[in-house]
Amino acid sequence: MEFIILIVIFALFMFMMSRANKKMASAAAEQRETALVVGNTVVTSTGMIGQIVDIDGGVVTLESASGDETQWLATAINSVIDPPYEHTYEAEEEENEDSLDGLTPRDSDLDRPTER
Repeated sequence: MEFIILIVIFALFMFMMSRANKKMASAAAEQRETALVVGNTVVTSTGMIGQIVDIDGGVVTLESASGDETQWLATAINSVIDPPYEHTYEAEEEENEDSLDGLTPRDSDLDRPTER
């Protein structure tokens, strides 16, 4: 009798777990569908951030902040995010023409004696 009770409890537990997994999967699919709009800034499952420039069936073309375009499966798109950067590359280049690669030394680096 106790064995039957354990089997019923285990079956109930498995049913509840599969139901929760189905709810999470459908919520993720719904979130992905709302994210797949040209012009949205999205994050992929691997963490790449880009703006959607084209959708062709199950393939999404993303443009990164540097201007590179890459193609991703639509299932790799996780969600829409606000871009964590600003598109100010041209303005930064004009401001930092005298520095190396747009980098400026910190004050602590200027006070440090050079070792040779």
